[in-house]
Amino acid sequence: MRVAPYLAHKWKASVAKQEREELRSAHEAAFERWKRDVLAHDAAERRRADEALRWFPVHLVSRPRRVDVYGGTADGWAALLATLGGSLLANGKGLWLLDLSHQTVGRELAALADVQRVPVARVELPSRLVPPDLSWGLTAEELAEVLAEALSTLRPEGAVVDLRATDAGILHSVLERLDAPVTYGRIASGLEVLLRVHESDHAPEPLTPSELDRLTTAIDVVGQSERIQNELRFLYDVIRLLARAQQNPITVPAPDQWLVPGQLTILSTHDVTERRKDVMDRVVFFLVLHQLRRGRVPANAGTLVIAGAEHLGRPALEAMARQARIAGVRLMLLMTHVREDIRPLLGGQDSATVLMRLGNAEEAKAAAEFIGQGHRFVMNQLTRQVGESHSTGRSHSYGGGDSETGGWSTSWQNSVNSSTDKSVTRGETVSRVYEFTVEPTQIQSLPPTGLILIETSPQSRRVVFGDCNPAITLLPHVADAPRLPE
Repeated sequence: MRVAPYLAHKWKASVAKQEREELRSAHEAAFERWKRDVLAHDAAERRRADEALRWFPVHLVSRPRRVDVYGGTADGWAALLATLGGSLLANGKGLWLLDLSHQTVGRELAALADVQRVPVARVELPSRLVPPDLSWGLTAEELAEVLAEALSTLRPEGAVVDLRATDAGILHSVLERLDAPVTYGRIASGLEVLLRVHESDHAPEPLTPSELDRLTTAIDVVGQSERIQNELRFLYDVIRLLARAQQNPITVPAPDQWLVPGQLTILSTHDVTERRKDVMDRVVFFLVLHQLRRGRVPANAGTLVIAGAEHLGRPALEAMARQARIAGVRLMLLMTHVREDIRPLLGGQDSATVLMRLGNAEEAKAAAEFIGQGHRFVMNQLTRQVGESHSTGRSHSYGGGDSETGGWSTSWQNSVNSSTDKSVTRGETVSRVYEFTVEPTQIQSLPPTGLILIETSPQSRRVVFGDCNPAITLLPHVADAPRLPE
């Protein structure tokens, strides 16, 4: 029995339709599974992104003994001190802040320490006990050297080098003839005696008859030359300026209590007269330096932070950095500007550098040059050459012949040929160029709490962007350990 062709065709069409339906159903099922997988993957990625850590602590890989901070505002410094100081104090380390900035940058850190019940010693200078009484352990010779060293920084570089020795000799002659306590006013009164202008009723501070007798005998010892008289007037003017400061009736802790583990000590200078504050800053700075030289500060006790120290000059800062390293105390210098005279401190021995906002274009450029340059390959030339050539030819031939049978033939041939060639050549040139790793404009536009850390480790140079806003610790997804290197 044979099936009609129409029925066979209809059966085949039905089978094909069924197969198409099955394939469509399989495709739709696979598509639905794919959509579910995509949605599940996207949800997992969103969940991973939401749960991922976004902030990591910035740590110093090279473990330097000195950290230099350039730039920044008062709010930025306060945030940096609160973030760094809170971490150090929480770990039981001591922190000693010498605030010369006149901006009270340690106030937020002190408030945080009070909340955490960390001992805080606050000293606002001038005080009645600075320069220190001999009970601090300074001899007349040591105190004279400290004052002479501090006052020598008031002179421009290149001044006569032995003026410092002359000042120290004069001050020593006064100090060794004074009884305790030693104050600026009593030193100024002693200098008046050497200048032969002392009047007991108008003296900065009264002297005892025995002190007057001893100081009178020192007039001939000091000398009466013009140079000595000039130095006497210089010392008297400076010490008298300090004696006029309104002193706070506070007790200054002994030097061995300045840097105590688990304690915050803040020494700040304030005065309405800028020249007096400048001299006071230098005296206090060199008093601290002298205590480090004498070993009065225990090693590894904590960190010494000096805020607003750039006006003291590079030699003074280098001396402090050297002595802090010898004493085993970590030093942190906060400087508002990258001045020409202190630029050699950038990247000093065993140090790390932190850059904050620098508004000045020249200072931002100097900071960018210190960070360094990187290279990349860029296309700097494109070439396109187009060529075309034409050629034309013509040939003509004629031939003829006859045969023995009486036939003959003649042929003519003319041919013309032409050709055209076109060519296009394209090329590009790539060269290596060097650019700033961080552009100066980026440094100028940093947020108040933004910073750039630059340190050199045995492996490589490290440049890290960070933020010292203490409020970041209250945000979600903050890590409690530094990020692992990639």
